[in-house]
Amino acid sequence: MSLWSTWLDVIRGTLDVLSTDVGLGLGFGIIVATLLLRALLLPIAWPNDYRACVRQKKMLKLKPELEALKQRYGSDPQLYMQKMSELYRRHQLTMFDGKGLLGALVQLPLLLGMYRTLRTVGDGVRFLWVPNLLRPDIALALIAGLTTALMMAANPDLPEHVRTLMIVLPSVLAIFAALKFSSALAIYWTASNAFSAVQTLALHAVVRRRVRAGAISL
Repeated sequence: MSLWSTWLDVIRGTLDVLSTDVGLGLGFGIIVATLLLRALLLPIAWPNDYRACVRQKKMLKLKPELEALKQRYGSDPQLYMQKMSELYRRHQLTMFDGKGLLGALVQLPLLLGMYRTLRTVGDGVRFLWVPNLLRPDIALALIAGLTTALMMAANPDLPEHVRTLMIVLPSVLAIFAALKFSSALAIYWTASNAFSAVQTLALHAVVRRRVRAGAISL
């Protein structure tokens, strides 16, 4: 049996235990399973997102210097890249965050397993006002979109000139996706988005505190 099939079986077994043995029902079982998965991924996700947060704050602080370099050396791409690399090195930044990409790739199959499993569960199962978790629900789709907006808005470092677009566009896409797929998936997206929003708020609070304490130099 492949690792992928084993992982899907683990997800199905966990949902069965939570919904039947624990007595949560499938809807609340999906919520708990999602939160458990996100919590288990924290040892990978937190350091990954921490580095990204610090990098983003450093990049925001360097923005005036980067713009000045572009104005001064923009006509010479090779010299411009050289000066930009020197600026990055002085501030302990790299042009490409390989560790961040690796961390995201490690998490991706585990999260995709939830998506793959929840696409086909819940036929005829009721949850709150939703009569069938295998079918989409408009209200639940709107909630998924709202939590997507909250997740994006929790990041205070989004560029102001595109902040509204970066909040609204993913939210609209989430609504359309939730209307196309099952309500079980909409529940998963809602729970995962809520977890991400709380994690982002906590992460930025930690980074701000360490910046004020001098533990992080921007």
